[in-house]
Amino acid sequence: MITFGRFSDSFKPKTKVEAWNTSERLFLEKKYIDSYEAFFNYLRDDDVNNVSFRKDGDNITFELLQGSKIIRGTIANGKVIAEADVAEYDKLSVAFMRRLMEMNYSLFYSRYALKDNRICIKFDSTIAAAPPRKLYYGWKELATRADKQDDLLIDDFAMLRSTGNAHAEQLPDTEKEIKYNFYRTWLEKTITRINELNEDAFSGGISYLLLNTAYKIDYLIAPEGTLMNELEKMSWDYFAKDNKPYVEKNRRMKEALQKLLDKPKEAVIEDLYRVKSTFGIANPAPHQAVVDLFTNNLQNVKWYVDNNYLDIAIVLYEYLATYCLFSYGLPKPDAKLFHLMLNITNQDYFTALGVGESLHDPASGKFSEQIIKNKIEAIITEGKELYPELKFNTANLKFDSMVSFLKSYIAEVQQLNYNQ
Repeated sequence: MITFGRFSDSFKPKTKVEAWNTSERLFLEKKYIDSYEAFFNYLRDDDVNNVSFRKDGDNITFELLQGSKIIRGTIANGKVIAEADVAEYDKLSVAFMRRLMEMNYSLFYSRYALKDNRICIKFDSTIAAAPPRKLYYGWKELATRADKQDDLLIDDFAMLRSTGNAHAEQLPDTEKEIKYNFYRTWLEKTITRINELNEDAFSGGISYLLLNTAYKIDYLIAPEGTLMNELEKMSWDYFAKDNKPYVEKNRRMKEALQKLLDKPKEAVIEDLYRVKSTFGIANPAPHQAVVDLFTNNLQNVKWYVDNNYLDIAIVLYEYLATYCLFSYGLPKPDAKLFHLMLNITNQDYFTALGVGESLHDPASGKFSEQIIKNKIEAIITEGKELYPELKFNTANLKFDSMVSFLKSYIAEVQQLNYNQ
């Protein structure tokens, strides 16, 4: 099964919300072990099998998967303990120990520790002081930091070694090859297009081209490890409030894309694997966050259309989807509608992977209108279980060109009603 994007634990279904409420109620009743059992059921994604636990009387042992890391823990003798290995070492340097101390100050619930020539992150608490909410945020901090910091620290300090990610699922060679080829194609196409544009007059369009390429690689190719971190850094650097002009930010991001393009094939392929996670990195965002993004960016489309820069107009529409998928933990209907849109705008990629039906023929420009409408209606029907006011008027979709289709599609997404 080919997966896209990053794991999200936002907007869980009703059964999981009920498990959370049960966990909190049982904790207040001081039925701690029963409370934690309900909490593990809340954390477990039934499609991913990311959480395992074993109850033995008043004791629980558990494992949580988060990317390349396994978080192992026990609940026993009045204490909750969880830890995850980050890296291994033979000897330590002063510079590294200083880094570890600095990183400890940024943690709220957990701490870095040294154990048997291993660096780990550890969480511990008395049971009475560890309600479900504290466990969720404490374990999320531990899990996401462990998963991210291993690659960053190993890149910076030569004496560190990876603890391995044996539980990660390796992709078939054919899938890796397809993903690598499109990775290069998208990077080359973007860099070539940017070189054709005046960096001052088109600074806005260049920003859309650069950011969309980074977010598209992140979602459609879904790399892990160092490559994922580099894509994140590009986004952080661009949106940093450092008063640097956007022309300069664009130059730096273009250099970062060029470095990605220059990466040896083996280094790219090495970061193409599939993992399971328990905690989403992006924070939950309501549909209003999507609407606000649309409002802030859609007015820019008209100029590119009126002046016949249709390729940039399409990229801008695509950016609305890729930015949301990268930055937000979205309600599922939004996430699925954005995925469908990216399928349509990148049909050649989905066709190469052998995923789904053909929704758009890039050569003729024709759309599979009824199939697209049916898929939208299926997303809306499923979404109505949680959001009964949800409605997408497929009759308003325009299929005469990609620009007019995206304009009409985004307009309908903007109007979605998420009242419960």
